[in-house]
Amino acid sequence: MASNRRPVTLRPEADNQSASLGNVISSSLDMFRIEDAQTRKKAVEFLGNVSLATVNAYGKWLTAIKAVADACTATGYMFSQSDLCDFLTVAAKGMDSKRAGAKAVNDATFHIYMDVMENYPRSDEKLKLNFPRIIVDIISILDKGVDTRGAAVGVYGIERYYQERKATAPSEDPTSSYIARPAQEIKHRTGQPAAPVTFSEDLVENLSHITGRRTKDLEVSLASLQPADVKKITNLSVNYKRLQKYSKLSKPETLKKEVEKDLGRKLTDNQLQHAVNSIRKAKIYIENMLDGKFVPHGTHGINHVKHNLEYGYQLMGLIEPRKRRSG
Repeated sequence: MASNRRPVTLRPEADNQSASLGNVISSSLDMFRIEDAQTRKKAVEFLGNVSLATVNAYGKWLTAIKAVADACTATGYMFSQSDLCDFLTVAAKGMDSKRAGAKAVNDATFHIYMDVMENYPRSDEKLKLNFPRIIVDIISILDKGVDTRGAAVGVYGIERYYQERKATAPSEDPTSSYIARPAQEIKHRTGQPAAPVTFSEDLVENLSHITGRRTKDLEVSLASLQPADVKKITNLSVNYKRLQKYSKLSKPETLKKEVEKDLGRKLTDNQLQHAVNSIRKAKIYIENMLDGKFVPHGTHGINHVKHNLEYGYQLMGLIEPRKRRSG
């Protein structure tokens, strides 16, 4: 690809949240000057497998450019040094908000820009193919406080995170975030359509008190979840007062005694540590579930932050352990 192209500018319609997802990804592909038909087709295909909850959580712009970055990696489309700098510039300008503040955004993007200018030509091909995905993760952290896999990262931890992603991203499968819908999977395996997600008015009312969200918004979020996740949220909302009681116990020994009394059995120190972490993050867990922020990733298609929090709730008997697959 030629590297002597004129600088790109962000078109206003790309940042317009009223635009359809199709228009946003088409516009982003044009701005990144990606003309390869296979890559464009793969980006649209990826976008078609994104849940509504993910779009609500990350916004149209981040959802679209993640699909573009993943498609480039999947098809082997490699950016030139100058085109990657343009990708960084356009991706940063397309953010819905400046959550981290202008200085943090400028510092982070400048650090990546300098690294690309100094080291990109000498990088191996796998890292080059994954660089757009790494950039999208940084933009997601600046804009939403979490990367595209749902891991929370503070502004001051971005530089360390960036170096870690350069080491881990090349070994990942970019298609793992785009697993077919559970409903489609059930229909494929059984020949029968999946049952619609159901939830009670009591659940919506409880969640409204916990999160402060409108009932209509909660109904939309719940409808986009898997039935198993709705059940987990239901169990936690029913036991939320119990979680609040635990959170007020500052001494570990007091908390341990109270949890063991309610549970009817002893916990090891390691188990207690998991339980304490889950107790402190109960509201965050519920809201991240509703917003679809626990995006599956890795070879097993799970979110490790979600998995670890749920382990704590399982230890306390608040949610049921995940059933193991036979065979």
